Amino acid sequence: MITRFAPSLTGYLHLGHVLHMLYVWGVARRFDARVLCRIEDHDRSRARPEYETAVFQTLEWLGFIPDLGIISADEKPSDFRQSDNAGYYQSVLEELQRRGLVYGCGCTRKQIAETQPDGAEELCYSGTCAEKGLPLEGHTVRFRTPAKETVFEDLKLGKQCQLPWLQCGDFSLRDRQGQWTYQFACVCDDIRHGVDLVIRGEDILFSTARQIQLFQTLEAAPPRHYHHPLIYDAAGTKLSKRQRSESITQLRESGIAPEAVIGRALREAGLSPTDTPVTAEQAIHKYII
Repeated sequence: MITRFAPSLTGYLHLGHVLHMLYVWGVARRFDARVLCRIEDHDRSRARPEYETAVFQTLEWLGFIPDLGIISADEKPSDFRQSDNAGYYQSVLEELQRRGLVYGCGCTRKQIAETQPDGAEELCYSGTCAEKGLPLEGHTVRFRTPAKETVFEDLKLGKQCQLPWLQCGDFSLRDRQGQWTYQFACVCDDIRHGVDLVIRGEDILFSTARQIQLFQTLEAAPPRHYHHPLIYDAAGTKLSKRQRSESITQLRESGIAPEAVIGRALREAGLSPTDTPVTAEQAIHKYII
């Protein structure tokens, strides 16, 4: 089996990513899977070269070594860096277009938000532009989401039932600026890289069924999924780059030992009662496997 560690280049990695690494390498060990490293820089407006360099420095420093994929920011171009593979995504999109499964949308986020009921968990697109015949270029490209329930068995959380056409409606594959979306690029990459085990945070659980529908539409077998717990702050909010959570790069430059960082991640995740320093290998065997 092949799983992947696929960070986005929207900021420096933080403690939440350390916990994610422990789960990726640990669960991979449990299922005898190899770990592929992929750089997800589809969001070109926020991607920075220094973020990519920091990813590889952090992996090596903490002791998480990929088995496959990209291992250095110097590998250019790479089959495992999204910004180097626009032609591939375009070819998949053209296939969907030939089959009549996508359409151009001129609606703004503000316009869509104005149609949402109070308390909606996420924006749901009702298909306003579905039959307008707008060109794909210069518009948001939307996937005609099948009106069906998707059921899958999560390896951590058990049976899941999701209704993407009611949760999000016709979701986007490319925005009006021409940037590929996470949902689309992620599925395309997992297909071509042979990923059959996806290990990720439980905050992404809601998007799993829509990705499964894309796999099925592209006549590819969906991977198995394992959604793990996250690290939350005192207010109950998950750590994130946008919150400017303390980065691993900052911790490393401050002189702290990598084992101390891993111990801290385990304590903040509630996996260990203390932040006793521990190596990646020790943490995986004691707390993950």
